[in-house]
Amino acid sequence: MIPANATASSDEFSWEEDLSEDLRLYNEEWEKSGAFDIDFSKLRYKFETGAVDLDDDDLVLDPDDTNLALLNRLTNLAISYYNDKTDISLEFVKVLKANYHPSAGVTYYITFQANDTSDGNQTTKLYQAVVRYLPSNTEVISCSPKPC
Repeated sequence: MIPANATASSDEFSWEEDLSEDLRLYNEEWEKSGAFDIDFSKLRYKFETGAVDLDDDDLVLDPDDTNLALLNRLTNLAISYYNDKTDISLEFVKVLKANYHPSAGVTYYITFQANDTSDGNQTTKLYQAVVRYLPSNTEVISCSPKPC
């Protein structure tokens, strides 16, 4: 995707300088956060990735669906995956934010709140999940507490 105001001969956009600088910034943000906390406002070119607008429906196929409803379903799958792999029992509270990039489908990097019911205190904690989504085949790649 070429920035809307960029052409091959544009003085405003240099493929060598601007694109390589955006790629460097993107990689730096990716490495710092594992793709969960990329500041897309720093980038002119987003490499087909982005932050999910929780209040929109631009990433769903069903006209009655929303981005937030999709992320809630994917997060619940990630929580089931986590509960099966650990001795902890999480209960979904809320999706806080998510980023995405195309892959074999779309990969979502979801930050969410969950209650840990296994500690007796119903403590709400932050978790992160990576979920690869295709309508017919969804795979939880990882789910873990958000690093401090």
